[in-house]
Amino acid sequence: MGHIWVIGLLLFNQAKATENWTLNSVVHQALESSPLIVNQKIQYDLSERDRWRRFIFNEPQLQYTNSDDKSDQSLGVQLPVGIPGKAFALSELDTAKAHSQKNELDAKRYDVARTYSQAYLDCATAQAVEVMQKETTNDLETVYKSMKASYESGHGTQAEKIGSALQARQAANDLQTATDKKNSSCRKLQRLLGETSATELPVLSLDDDIDAQTVAELGGRTSDQGRAASGMEVAKATENTAWWSQVPDLNLSVTRNHYVYLPASPSGHEWTTTYGVGITIPLFFPFYEGAEGKRAKAQARIDYTTAELQKVGADADQADAAAEYQRSKKRLVELRKTDLVLAEALLDSTYSAYRSGKLGYAELVLARKTLMDLKNQDIQLRNSIIMAHLRCLQNCEAANGEKGTLQ
Repeated sequence: MGHIWVIGLLLFNQAKATENWTLNSVVHQALESSPLIVNQKIQYDLSERDRWRRFIFNEPQLQYTNSDDKSDQSLGVQLPVGIPGKAFALSELDTAKAHSQKNELDAKRYDVARTYSQAYLDCATAQAVEVMQKETTNDLETVYKSMKASYESGHGTQAEKIGSALQARQAANDLQTATDKKNSSCRKLQRLLGETSATELPVLSLDDDIDAQTVAELGGRTSDQGRAASGMEVAKATENTAWWSQVPDLNLSVTRNHYVYLPASPSGHEWTTTYGVGITIPLFFPFYEGAEGKRAKAQARIDYTTAELQKVGADADQADAAAEYQRSKKRLVELRKTDLVLAEALLDSTYSAYRSGKLGYAELVLARKTLMDLKNQDIQLRNSIIMAHLRCLQNCEAANGEKGTLQ
């Protein structure tokens, strides 16, 4: 008896866990635990430090020499140091790269949110379609039994019995297809969430829209927009600092010399110190540094133009998503307020007319198909609204000339 109680408790807890899955909870869980986001956050933190690391001296080089006869030894340190002003000039590029890492963090958050949202919607949509298909299958099986009884009693035709049987079998096949798709989609969602040991599929709800707070956390730009903006900023900074990147660094050195045999010492002292400053003189500037600077500028302009074109495309895609969002929202309201009501009334009146002999079986099938198509459209519209909202984010009102977060 105790074992049964434990098993029942485990099943209850598992069912309770799966019942609590919502689109918003799935997205939040993904944003908090995704390795992509966690490691990109590390990259961003490191890039923030890069802006100040340039002002720190480079790693020194230690050098030790000793002659084969042990007559003299030397120990020195060489330290590369940037030309004054170079670090300040190149800090513009470091800042742009830090911004790029921040934009990449936001882009990865967006990509993860879309991936998990799509997986959730695939499962939820498949479940909704399966429920609708079950209703259709049960209705058509009932119709078939009624047609069969009418035919056997002499009140129906063989064509009606055969037609209803074909409709019922097709509905059963469609139901099996919907069930297989549901199992595949929901198992994929479970794998994404790390629920590989779960035996029961989650029962999900297909909402009319995504929560505004979740959208606000993702900001107002898609990953394509963010990456395009980063590309433009880095390219511009690269162009501005192209010549500074070719400026040579100073090489400071200090060497402590020890002469075991004083005659070998140039100054006659046992210990001497040598100081040095080295710099690369650009004698062939047009062939080396100048050419590299021009090449860097040209490549930066290419990168800027490419990123600019990507941004234009990403902005256009967001505008299309905003229009789709508004269009789908309007259609869903119209569908529920008018079309579904009319389709249900059509089916009822057609069925009554069929029973009274005023209409044939073909009209009844057409009326039922019209209602089922509209119910399926309701499901697909909810899917479309959520995915469009994830594409237009906080700019979903742009299609109506409005701004701000959708409430």
